[in-house]
Amino acid sequence: MRKLHLFLLSATSFFSHAGACTMIAVGRNASVDGSTLVAHTDDAGYGAADLRLVRVPAQDHQEGAKRHVYNPSPGYPRLVTTQRGPEYEPKSGEQVMTPLGDIPQVPHTYAYFDQDYGMMNEVQLSIGESTCGGRTVGWPKDAGPHGYNLFGIAELSKVAMERCDSARCAVQTMGDLAVQYGFYSEDSGDPAKPDYVAAAETLGVADRYGEVWVFHVLTGPQNASAVWAAQRLLDTHVTVVANGFVIREMDLADPDHFLASANVHSFAKEMGWWEPKLGKPFDFTAAYASPTPDPVRALYMGRRIWRVYDLVAPSLKLDSRLGHYPEYPTYPFSVQPDRKLGVADVTDLLRDYFQGTPYDLSKGLAAGPFGIPMRWAGDEKNVVGGWERPISMYRTVFSFVLQARAYLPDDLGGVAWYGQSSPHASVYVPFSCGQNGVPQAYVLGKESEFTFGSAWWAFSFVNNWSMIRFDAISKDIRARMSDLQAKCFAARVAMEEHVSKSHSLSGSDTRAYLQEQSNELASRVVEEWWAFAWKLVGKFTDGYITTGEAPEEMQMPGYPAWWLKLSEFSKWPGKTLIPPPVEWLQKQLEEFESRQNTSTNLLSRQSAWGNSVLSSVSDPIAQISIGAIVGTIIGASAVWFATERQRRSGYRPIL
Repeated sequence: MRKLHLFLLSATSFFSHAGACTMIAVGRNASVDGSTLVAHTDDAGYGAADLRLVRVPAQDHQEGAKRHVYNPSPGYPRLVTTQRGPEYEPKSGEQVMTPLGDIPQVPHTYAYFDQDYGMMNEVQLSIGESTCGGRTVGWPKDAGPHGYNLFGIAELSKVAMERCDSARCAVQTMGDLAVQYGFYSEDSGDPAKPDYVAAAETLGVADRYGEVWVFHVLTGPQNASAVWAAQRLLDTHVTVVANGFVIREMDLADPDHFLASANVHSFAKEMGWWEPKLGKPFDFTAAYASPTPDPVRALYMGRRIWRVYDLVAPSLKLDSRLGHYPEYPTYPFSVQPDRKLGVADVTDLLRDYFQGTPYDLSKGLAAGPFGIPMRWAGDEKNVVGGWERPISMYRTVFSFVLQARAYLPDDLGGVAWYGQSSPHASVYVPFSCGQNGVPQAYVLGKESEFTFGSAWWAFSFVNNWSMIRFDAISKDIRARMSDLQAKCFAARVAMEEHVSKSHSLSGSDTRAYLQEQSNELASRVVEEWWAFAWKLVGKFTDGYITTGEAPEEMQMPGYPAWWLKLSEFSKWPGKTLIPPPVEWLQKQLEEFESRQNTSTNLLSRQSAWGNSVLSSVSDPIAQISIGAIVGTIIGASAVWFATERQRRSGYRPIL
């Protein structure tokens, strides 16, 4: 038992430091319209993040040019360089960052959306990320004597964005660069105490040709180079990665569906992680994922996998309790959904916190009286345990669904549905993959400074305000969110129909039109969300729900009965009151009655009830306690309520 406790503590401390994002991907024939979809929640909220959604422009490069490779800063600014367009150029007080090294540049690089990782480029290449555990660990070149490696997953994904139009190209390019120049995880920890449970990475990669691949990568031998593998998602399937590898048996003789580094078998055999002589087929996850010795990690990963699969394919009736263990499969690499999915279905997956299941985070004592589904991380004071880990959580900085369509031109086919802060209270706005910039609201603001007008702060503020009274405020949020989300979906359809009918539009005209319309829509959503935020402030303050100026338009719903019974309320006053003699209390009741002629009926009922209770109790101590409560508290309260009713006609009192 003591060993289990230690495992539990180490697992929860890991999840206080790793990025721990969720990635979901949908094959083209599993979607309603032939789209490939890649979704990602960026949950790296354990330090201030750079909130900017940056558009890196397309560029032409001279022969012999070098492409700098950086170890991005975890805060603001993530990058300061002259190589990635105006948004990353040095501003007042900023210095150009020193690269870890460089690689040969190519003649032309594509434009793309960039935040922590490369997201989507102008030719519809789409990437979503999830940090995973691995058996190896590596550090960047600037980490001292242990730093052998040039590439982290952020820069790998951005090189893929710059150079590739297909998922297969992206996988091969990232894998080759990782092997040649070395891969490190940005969550590898201190070389004196490596963090293996966050030492590897997974990307979901989709393209305009209808392919989706899952790419795993970790550091190779001697804390250098890399090992990687990739599996193509079946066109009719959905997959999810929740901070653990999912690729298992691989047929490397089938490059249409499997790709890997040349050392994928040999390194595992060398380290004793795979023994072919035992007759077992090679299993990438069993060989290379960090072991899962405790239930916290197993459920941290496995419950999200189950949840996604149970929502899209409930007919499978998968068991929610299996967890995720590298040593043996519990859930499949992918599943065929019971029905085809659209963008709206995937955004619903991202907004999930186990609603309607036994693991619903809005239920139970930890949710408090108002059903808050957030569970903070932090110092656990050596208390053994854990919380359920949902897809939508308090530390989600941003999330997206990337839509690529083979049957449409790039500007129309590629859409980044982008939202900020916790997905369960965010609106996903559509940005065309070919547009050259985003609204100022999406590059404005820092986590350390409340910034009015910032898109992130609009959604983060509402998310935080909702925790004042989540059960009530979340209803308003869901209604407003649903309304704006429907308008965003309708607006994108209208944009595409307009372009399709306007045969005279050139490619540049189409791009300009989509950028203008998309940015106006996104700006309008931010403005309306700020207006909505101030309405919530006025409506939900000081425990009241105020909808107007009439007396009956202010209510105080109080606390739910189940919570009152569990709290000190039901035990109060207990032994905290020493009441006066019963005779004195009786005298006070008589004086109340004589002074309150205007409320005779009400007071006589209360007095009669109090007298009957007093006369029915024989024990003197019980008489004193009940008399004190009945005579002083109930009697006085009755007088007060009667007076308040007269003073504020129409006000709904809380009894």
